[in-house]
Amino acid sequence: MQEAFNMKRIVGFILVFCLVFSLFAEAMAEPKWEIVEQPKCTTTKKSTTISIKVKGKGVKYQWVFVNPEDPEDKVTGKNLSKDKRFNGIKVKDYTKSKIVLSKVPEALHGWNVYCHLYANAYKLDSEPTVIQVYGMDPAPEPEKSAADEGEDEGGEDAKETKKTDEDEGEDEDEEEAPAESKEFTVTANGKYLFKIDSMGKAESDEGVSSLTFTDSGNVAVISEEPFKSWTVNGVRYEPDDELTGFKLFNLSGDTSVSVKMAVKTAASAKVDESTTYTVTCTGCSFTYMPKGLKSAKEGEVPSGAVIYVFADTSGGAANGYSVNGGAAENAGASSMQLTITGDTEIVVK
Repeated sequence: MQEAFNMKRIVGFILVFCLVFSLFAEAMAEPKWEIVEQPKCTTTKKSTTISIKVKGKGVKYQWVFVNPEDPEDKVTGKNLSKDKRFNGIKVKDYTKSKIVLSKVPEALHGWNVYCHLYANAYKLDSEPTVIQVYGMDPAPEPEKSAADEGEDEGGEDAKETKKTDEDEGEDEDEEEAPAESKEFTVTANGKYLFKIDSMGKAESDEGVSSLTFTDSGNVAVISEEPFKSWTVNGVRYEPDDELTGFKLFNLSGDTSVSVKMAVKTAASAKVDESTTYTVTCTGCSFTYMPKGLKSAKEGEVPSGAVIYVFADTSGGAANGYSVNGGAAENAGASSMQLTITGDTEIVVK
């Protein structure tokens, strides 16, 4: 009888042990999620959104904001609105894959932000991105992960790393290899790019649509006509006043710039009716209503006239507009605006 009772106790202990072990094994299993798209920042006049794409279930999100001047100065999304440096900021969905900020103060411009992911016993930090505040010059992207700067507050969110004894031995025996030089390209939708030095002085007098740099570079984006808005790597900016240029410092990766010109009416343009020029279009047509020219292939317009050019086909528009034999510009735009200051030939292929 006593042996049967002892046997039941042993069986019960084994069952409990198996249950505990199974729960432990589940906690230590590899996480069933992965980052498929690193964080990106989208800025509009009304809000700033930072989002990340993660594949899988069960993952939890914590957004962490890092002062670029002091990597130890960190603020979680939950506490961002409580920080007196960012008075008035509104924070929404700070535990989700997309955090939304509104009434973002200039003090947050240039701060880095990354997402701390965790589930069970495993944790992972995303790559950082930079906060862009609407209306301010674009801040450079961070060059290295914010996760490398240290553990999160309280140690709870520390990133786990695994290293073998063999790896440690290699670190001791081998010297750190020098970082390889990185080449990248800056492109624009027209000849608006000028390479500049650290003081902002242009190194040439002629703009180009593409520049190549090694490791880092500074660029001025300049036009004779004012910009209505521009985008840098998908982030859109719309200045309150008309500007004809802006500068980007310390770029370190491929950068795409697209500018949109301010609409200039005939009333605001300096039109000289005493002087006229011939405008011809191949693969396109133009409109200048003060002279009754609509969808014209050829016509006379006064000096300073602002005409609107339309591509004949979507395929031609995709290739851009060549003015007086120059490189094609405004690729992808179904129309473009042009101020006439001489005989002008426009070709769309």
